Amino acid sequence: MPKRQKTKENYQLSSSEPECDERYFLNPESVSQHLFCSICQEVYVNPYRAPCGHSFCKRCILPWLNQSKTCPEDRKPVHPKDLHHDFILENIIGDQMVTCPFRKHGCDFIGHLAMLSSHLKNCDFNLSNLPEFLKTHLVDSPFAKGPLKEKTNTPLSEDEEADDLPTPVKPSLKMRLFRAGGGSRQLLCSMFDKDSPGSS
Repeated sequence: MPKRQKTKENYQLSSSEPECDERYFLNPESVSQHLFCSICQEVYVNPYRAPCGHSFCKRCILPWLNQSKTCPEDRKPVHPKDLHHDFILENIIGDQMVTCPFRKHGCDFIGHLAMLSSHLKNCDFNLSNLPEFLKTHLVDSPFAKGPLKEKTNTPLSEDEEADDLPTPVKPSLKMRLFRAGGGSRQLLCSMFDKDSPGSS
């Protein structure tokens, strides 16, 4: 019988796992420092716990374990198969209040982080939910040139106030008609979409 050879396993995130969306915490100073990954220094995204009790973002710990087979905190041996999803930590983070990353385009959503992904699927200002003529319109808008504050998951320092939350911009007439729904959506699409039948 041939000897069984050891193969070096390379653990990576599967392509079906979404990347973290921008997260804008409403009260950044209320986010506990215990909710930060020691590898990326950001609030945990998809936290996984090692047998030693330390937690890390899944996207941080798997590449770490490909290079080093130890916990980044206490250097105890850790195998990727020993990691498990930290549901309790994820629920605590999910209770944090956030704004929609499309606030700069006019979205006024404020809610729990746990609700953000379902909101984004239906957000009228999410570029992936819009017809082409509105995508171009929003991207070319002077308000879309920069993020709300910083493109980061890190809460602001204590001297920065939560009052700095910008008011959503007033949506354009095209966007307001599109959001009104009904027959106005189809009419707008037929008027402005270059690929629609009947436009020449």
